[in-house]
Amino acid sequence: MSRVTRKPVLSIAVVAYNSDLLLRQCLSSVRGSVLDGFAELIVVDNASPDESARIVAEEFPEATLVRSEVNRGFAGGCNLAWPLARGQYWLLLNPDVVVPAGGLAQLVEWMDAHPELGAGSPWLATAKGQPEFVGRRAPSLSLTILEALRLHLLIPRERRADLLLGPYWVARRGHLDVDWIPGAAMIVRRETVEAAGLLSDSLPMYGEDTEWCWRIRKAGWQIGVCGDVEFEHREGHSALRTWGELQREVRMWEGMYAACAQMRGAGYCRMLMAANALALAIEAHHPRRSPEQRSGARRHMHVHLALLRGRTPAAVRDVAERSAGR
Repeated sequence: MSRVTRKPVLSIAVVAYNSDLLLRQCLSSVRGSVLDGFAELIVVDNASPDESARIVAEEFPEATLVRSEVNRGFAGGCNLAWPLARGQYWLLLNPDVVVPAGGLAQLVEWMDAHPELGAGSPWLATAKGQPEFVGRRAPSLSLTILEALRLHLLIPRERRADLLLGPYWVARRGHLDVDWIPGAAMIVRRETVEAAGLLSDSLPMYGEDTEWCWRIRKAGWQIGVCGDVEFEHREGHSALRTWGELQREVRMWEGMYAACAQMRGAGYCRMLMAANALALAIEAHHPRRSPEQRSGARRHMHVHLALLRGRTPAAVRDVAERSAGR
């Protein structure tokens, strides 16, 4: 197949690490848009120990392959791709995401129709159609306290969904003003990147997208979710393969709090940790929760207590592993 050479509308950045089992399907799903010149594809191999780089080099010659000698993390990998991006829009695409036919064009048309948006995400769902709650509110003391005291149940269901987002926003509908979206399939305007800067590669994984969205909003842009198009996401495949479920959970907490500390300061972050630890303690002893739910809450509570004591990341993971075995 011949490749059309013109300036692309969309630059797609895929950061691969331990992703070879799903990478082909991801890259194949955007291939048509790359070959017809609508998009360009930049794949960053983050010193992957598997066959990711070989797959790109041998099977997807239309892609630009960037080989990093070290694993720079998600943010560092994306930032390596940025100098090569020529499009009006930049799409961060996880290798465990599959784009439907016409999905890229729909996403760009939606961004064109909403110039107030600096960044957006399609609706994400699992292979079984379960929604992934893409539009989210930033972690906050007010939200934790509201939920811990069950005061959110006093808010009418529709208003609650619009106000709190996350798992309350279950219907496939768009939203034009969320606090943050995950980087799994995040589309960003070129002007927005230039105004807000690149992702922070000093933050641990799972904190970079939250903090970046915060800076995008500070730069005067809104962030939205497109309900008109759905991408399939096999969430966490690479992370699960690399670390396992338990360590992935711990790293998600670490990333969230690192982002919170950068956004709102260390003092606020510690108060939020303490509030969440208390909320988890309540869940761990709630008589209406299943044994599995209480066990999970107890495990997360121990992680929070370890974080509050200033344990190192490795020590926090040890605490999680010990509490999981109880």
